Formats: sequence, C-alpha cells, structure tokens
Amino acid sequence: MQMIKTIDVPREFIFEKIIESGLYDIEKQTGKRPKVMNLKGFSYVKTFRKNQKGTIKFDEVAGPSVYAFTTSTQRNTFHTRWEFHKIDDRTTDVVITEEQLSNGFFQKLNDLLVNFVLGRFKKRQIIAMIDTIQKAYHG
Repeated sequence: MQMIKTIDVPREFIFEKIIESGLYDIEKQTGKRPKVMNLKGFSYVKTFRKNQKGTIKFDEVAGPSVYAFTTSTQRNTFHTRWEFHKIDDRTTDVVITEEQLSNGFFQKLNDLLVNFVLGRFKKRQIIAMIDTIQKAYHG
C-alpha cells in the first residue's frame, strides 16, 4: 500500500506529531521514553487487542524527513515508512508506504481477503489522522 497526501503543514510540525505519538506508545507499553536520537534500532514489545503481541523496531528516524519501523507478529511482518517531502515552508507531501509479509500460505490467503475488504477503511483512518494533525496546526 502506498498513499501520498499533500497538506498545508510544515514538515517539521507533522514529523514532531508523528514522533510524539510513537514516543507516547513506547512509554505506555514500557514505562520508558527514549530520546528521538536513540530511536533508530530501538525495539519494544507491544500488546495489541486480544492479548496479541508484536515487536516494533525503528528502522530509520531522520527528522524531519523519515520515520520508518517494522512491526513483527507471529502471523505477519509490516514494514511502514513515512516520508515528509518539503514543498515550501508551509506545504508538505506525506508519503506512506506499508509492505506486509505473511507467514504461511493460509495466512497469505487470509490477509489478501482481509486487506481487500478493510484496505479502504485503513486508508481512511490514516487520512483522518493526517487531517487531524493539519487541523491542530491551523488551530
């Protein structure tokens, strides 16, 4: 999946909001709050719904242009990358890519079906999150 959205927000602002969300999640799960400069290579275990667990590892954090992480569970591995491309001082292209690798034939089949059905919903959630950040910037 790849999404591109142009927003009327400086890339530094949106990068800070995305990083803050990640740091909040780390603190909620571990009780620790690492510094942004120490995020690359940092990993932690996250509990999802229904007691499912996964490991989140930060692959690249290069402010204010890249925020990339990998989420690994027993069933899947997700590679997620956010890129923030400066258009001008107030406008940013947000490029989000996510690659899903499934473990096993039946899991791949299941994921294809689920992604077909829920893919639009997931994209809407991401767009809503970006729109919320844009509204926060504009007051």
